[in-house]
Amino acid sequence: MPSPLSEAARAAYSKAFGLEPTVLAQAPGRVELLGNHTDYNGGLVLATAIDRGTVIAGRSIPEREGQVRSTGFPDPDRFDLEALETDAPGAWGRYVRGVVWTLREAHGPFQGGFQAAIAGDVPLGAGLSSSASLQAALALFLLQAGVTGQTADLDDPARMALAKRLQRGENEFVGVQSGLLDQFSVLFGRAGMALSLDCRSLEYERLSLGSPPPAIVICDSKTSRRLADGMYNQRRAECERVVAFFQAKRGPEAVTWLRDVTLEELQDAWSRLDTVGRIRARHVLSENERVRQGVEALRAGDSARLGHLMSDSHASSRDDFANSSSYLETLIESAEEAPGYLGGKLSGAGWAGCTVNLVEATKADDFAAAVRHHYTRRTAIVPDVHICHAAAGASGL
Repeated sequence: MPSPLSEAARAAYSKAFGLEPTVLAQAPGRVELLGNHTDYNGGLVLATAIDRGTVIAGRSIPEREGQVRSTGFPDPDRFDLEALETDAPGAWGRYVRGVVWTLREAHGPFQGGFQAAIAGDVPLGAGLSSSASLQAALALFLLQAGVTGQTADLDDPARMALAKRLQRGENEFVGVQSGLLDQFSVLFGRAGMALSLDCRSLEYERLSLGSPPPAIVICDSKTSRRLADGMYNQRRAECERVVAFFQAKRGPEAVTWLRDVTLEELQDAWSRLDTVGRIRARHVLSENERVRQGVEALRAGDSARLGHLMSDSHASSRDDFANSSSYLETLIESAEEAPGYLGGKLSGAGWAGCTVNLVEATKADDFAAAVRHHYTRRTAIVPDVHICHAAAGASGL
């Protein structure tokens, strides 16, 4: 049965181009359960795709250009596939071009152009990977439309290769120095499953969230930030300074990532590291251990333990990585007072956006109502609260 989102994409395409679409593709958003800012440090992450996402409807055209509409933005976008510019107006346009660029870099010139309409229900700038959802949906759309000359039949190795290509597009074309977590999660998701990923070895595992699983409740602070404004890249640079210190001490062959440093080594070098870098590193290294423990909690079916680890992760993000905000703290405090709460944390890059909360499934509605009440009373902002489920990864429709 068509979803409201796919119907919205179909309708937007027909309105914009006067035709029925011949190709549809979708990709979910994602929430990070554990592993905050660990991915670009070669660390461990635990995430799940969610049933909020992006659908793209359209068709191939003979002209070598992209013609794109988005239901979320008023202005259409049109560009030459052979003359891509990084300073495209609006973030969504940069991401569209970035996908075209990275697929072209991998596979060569496109065999034609495309028309597409985009519809999505992932909150923008909220730490739920709306950008990776757009990237993956567009990549699947382009593969299915046949303009890349490559197959759209993706097994897991092909999905990993695509995730790395999309990460490259975000890093090199868009200019956001993200890790692999977002693209991996939206491509590898499965209903009812969490995903663990070792970002150094790229080994991964799908883990059941339980039967029945706890609810994943996403609370949107209704505040936003832009990744490209420098804060995300600044944190990455702070981590890289610590890596450089240990490379000078142990050699570049021994230390490629912050992951290659142990907590014991960090403690031994504490007084010789700058005061900012050492606490950033402490967060990353302790977060890797929380991911290990979170995987064991899932294997044991211990949702309460996973919730405690998520709350510990949030405290570390707030105190050592300094990527929380007063609004996110108010959301967490509101959640702590709500029924059924097992644990929660900020989601994604931080500084604004959403928290992700693990909640007893039978109390999810009461939890959502309580958070809305407490947060609105304290901030005069009505938060969006989404009761979500783990969802399948990107696919054609």
